[in-house]
Amino acid sequence: MGRILLIALALLMLPTVGRAGSLVGTVHWSGSVQIDETVRVEPGAELILAPGTRVNFRGGRLEVAGRLVAEQAVFDGDWEGVMLKGCDGTTILRNCRISGARTGIMAIGGSPRLEELELRDNEVGMELRQKCAARVSGCRFEGNRKVGLFIKDEAVPEVEENLFRSNGKFGAYIFRANPAAFRKNRFEMNATGLMVANFGSDPRVEGNRFEGNTIGILVDRAARPQLVSNVLTGNDTGIRLYRRSDPEVVGNRLKGNRIAVSLAYSCYPQLHDNDFSANATALLLEYQSSRWEAEKGSAARAAEVAGRGAFGQAPRGEVSEEQRRARTLDGVVDARNNWWGVAGTAELQRLASDGNPTFIQDGRDTPTFTEGGKDYPLDLVRFAPWRSAPATEQP
Repeated sequence: MGRILLIALALLMLPTVGRAGSLVGTVHWSGSVQIDETVRVEPGAELILAPGTRVNFRGGRLEVAGRLVAEQAVFDGDWEGVMLKGCDGTTILRNCRISGARTGIMAIGGSPRLEELELRDNEVGMELRQKCAARVSGCRFEGNRKVGLFIKDEAVPEVEENLFRSNGKFGAYIFRANPAAFRKNRFEMNATGLMVANFGSDPRVEGNRFEGNTIGILVDRAARPQLVSNVLTGNDTGIRLYRRSDPEVVGNRLKGNRIAVSLAYSCYPQLHDNDFSANATALLLEYQSSRWEAEKGSAARAAEVAGRGAFGQAPRGEVSEEQRRARTLDGVVDARNNWWGVAGTAELQRLASDGNPTFIQDGRDTPTFTEGGKDYPLDLVRFAPWRSAPATEQP
């Protein structure tokens, strides 16, 4: 068995060790603990960390198939992270700091409680998979190199009141999963605040705040989330819809972004009752053409690896063409019944319903784009009728 050094522990608090690296019974850790190989908490066993415990890893991971309770503890080092395998709600990590891991916490199934954690400077802050129903609340995901929170494989967590800041690629990524709740989170200074990808990813994303991100929300590859009552302000792009994504975008406040909503490659969302005040561009259409979709959409998607993983891994099942095919192809993106702000509304009143507002970039501005030597007409935005006031007051 590789060396496990337990420093500043009373003899009575030394772990009960069975076979190499395994803990059985009830084990208490406190003080400073150094570990250089994987330690496994066996089914039926429990590991309890006293407040103030620091666990430093020089390799391996902490694998829990029993129960783990840790409050005000620190986990760090050069290591794989904490793996929770089917742990129920009696596994509680609260007010702990986890850093330096390949994946800070990986929860496979189960329903652990992960509260007020700081996950910083990991490759992946937290990954939830295989129908995991964890409660993730009050956590801070910051400076993780790939993604703060990765939700996949039909996981159904409750994700509430967390902060995602300055994560490398994504603050949070929902891939083929539908969280039971995803609300009241804050996303700041991420490359992409929230990514929702692939057919079958239809979560309700409600009451979150996105500020200062390059992209606030990115919806891709036929995902259809409900984006409701979110605030997106000061982002380069508030919401980007890409590759056959048809979300519901309802009751959001999109204010002070360079681009509020952009659409590319056959996206036809439900887009109404939003506040589009004071954006440089409210709606931007790029490579968005019903004719292109009818003629080339299926062939273009067939050229993709439709089932590739979220970060380019091996395929995990296919997305059928029927699932990704556009339902309506009339050359129009429907953006009726939105509030365009005081200045925007005044402009629309001057132009009337057949005008070309300066804050919408569509086929009125760029009639066609060229692909494969052929011109395709860019879709138009239908913006009339419009609201005379915001639909709701957002925080």
